[in-house]
Amino acid sequence: MLNKLLKIFWGAFLFIFPFSLTFVVYEEFSYRFGNFNPYVTGFIYLPEILLGTVFILWLIDKFRISDFRFRISKNWLWILLLLFLINASVVTVINGDYILLGFFLLRIFEAIIIYLFTTTELLPIKTVVQILLGGAAFQLILGWFQWRLNHSVGLKILGEQVISSETYNVAKTDIEGIKQIRPYGTFLHPNILAAYLMSVMLISIPYLKKFNLLFWLIVLTGGVYFTKSTAAGLITLVAFGLMILFSFLKDQKTKKGISLILLVILLLVNAWFFQNSEKVNFSDSSWQERLSQNIVSREMFDSNVLGVGIGDFTWEMENYASEKLAPWEFQPVHNVYYLVLNELGIQGLLLLLIAIITITYYYWKQGSIIPLFALILIAPFDHFLWDSYVGLILVAIVFGFFSLQNSHNE
Repeated sequence: MLNKLLKIFWGAFLFIFPFSLTFVVYEEFSYRFGNFNPYVTGFIYLPEILLGTVFILWLIDKFRISDFRFRISKNWLWILLLLFLINASVVTVINGDYILLGFFLLRIFEAIIIYLFTTTELLPIKTVVQILLGGAAFQLILGWFQWRLNHSVGLKILGEQVISSETYNVAKTDIEGIKQIRPYGTFLHPNILAAYLMSVMLISIPYLKKFNLLFWLIVLTGGVYFTKSTAAGLITLVAFGLMILFSFLKDQKTKKGISLILLVILLLVNAWFFQNSEKVNFSDSSWQERLSQNIVSREMFDSNVLGVGIGDFTWEMENYASEKLAPWEFQPVHNVYYLVLNELGIQGLLLLLIAIITITYYYWKQGSIIPLFALILIAPFDHFLWDSYVGLILVAIVFGFFSLQNSHNE
């Protein structure tokens, strides 16, 4: 009975983790910026409480049957993670807000739990895929109604944002002069919905056959482009291109080489933009704002090479902006690698890059690297994989699938 309840709750979590039902538990200085700043606020999400319940039930079940065996893959990865967290803790305790550090460590612990439950197949992996696909379908249906109505549906009880075409600072597109909201689902932004749909699609492909595969490829690819997320659309195309290319290549060394070349290009492009964002001019205002954030990020790094601490980017950014920032401009730089560099210093970024490059080279075998690689490639376009609870869950699930596929082929 306990084991059955455990599996039901775990499946429920996989379906509802995108629901943005939150409880504010720490907001000591969040209004200092002229309006509410979520990036220096401590939230607990309702799905996190469900995950905690699953973890407690799992512990009880393990004690009951005296079985704590589970696979720990690649010890060096755990060592790198430990070093990464030690660095984050030291930098934040010295320079930042230790309470925000506590929330970050909580989310990392949750990610480890999710990775553990995925790789030990608490539910059969095909069942997990079905649940994730069901969750993606729900988000798409909700997003379609939001788009059709041009405002939120009213499912605030599920964490849906209250949005409309007149709501300020809501992601919109212009259609023949009319402001049209982009679909959110129950996420905090359409870009996160797009990354969720992309990730679910890519990890599901090996477990789908014939009609089901074609159906979900059409639905989820369409969903990614429906969100109007330029980054997710572009990375989805790149992911499909790599899948086709790798299907023709049989030599693992060639595949590794191509992956490493792409990583080097990614690093070089990011390094160039980090140093030269002021030389780039886009007509699109949102992209120009991101370039301005890049400049702030560079100036902050020049003054804080060892990092400013977890969650402290928005605390510090006004000290490095060339103009007074409006309240809504207090946002983290939209690039995970820059944000890690600013918050955890050059040593934190180096640890992250060592892990990424080594995984890409060492952790190949027959398992698919494409879903994980897609997250690596989308990271320079936004910050949610680093500072949102949903982003870290996506990373944990994708890496869990990746590890599981590799272990099955060892």
